[in-house]
Amino acid sequence: FREESCSLKEILKPLENSLSSEVVRYNITRRNVWDGTVRAMSRPNFSPTKQMDIKFTDNEGISEGAVDLGGPKREVLRLVLEYIRDHSGMFEGPQGKKVLACTLKGNSYFYAGQLMAMSIIHGGPPPQFVSPVLTEALICGPDKVIVSAEDVANEEIRSQIILVSC
Repeated sequence: FREESCSLKEILKPLENSLSSEVVRYNITRRNVWDGTVRAMSRPNFSPTKQMDIKFTDNEGISEGAVDLGGPKREVLRLVLEYIRDHSGMFEGPQGKKVLACTLKGNSYFYAGQLMAMSIIHGGPPPQFVSPVLTEALICGPDKVIVSAEDVANEEIRSQIILVSC
């Protein structure tokens, strides 16, 4: 992106404008929403710009029967963001100020980032759990962000920074 462009809206606008009428179908079990979503994203026909058609199934693969008119799509995006925030181990810190935990897990961070952008573009909830400092670093670049000791989620590292800076 252009350096002078530091707006999330400006960065995501081309993606929003490129939404296709093609559809990707997702069969998701509520108990394992992350794995089902990643499986769908790993298919050769996947594209983040294709419309999402969500079918929730039980553990035996039987559909709940709901037609996706937007509700199931928003529900799966909400559930997957909840998983990323609370259970993935990818983020640490207090609510609304989570930062990357740097626990490398294959392509997990790639999928998480793609799902966060897709949630915004496809009308799901925004990932409001991410630290404002991390959001700014992702949008504007890490060299444009000033980080204070209070922004460090790891208590031990934060204490060491405070100790050294005094």
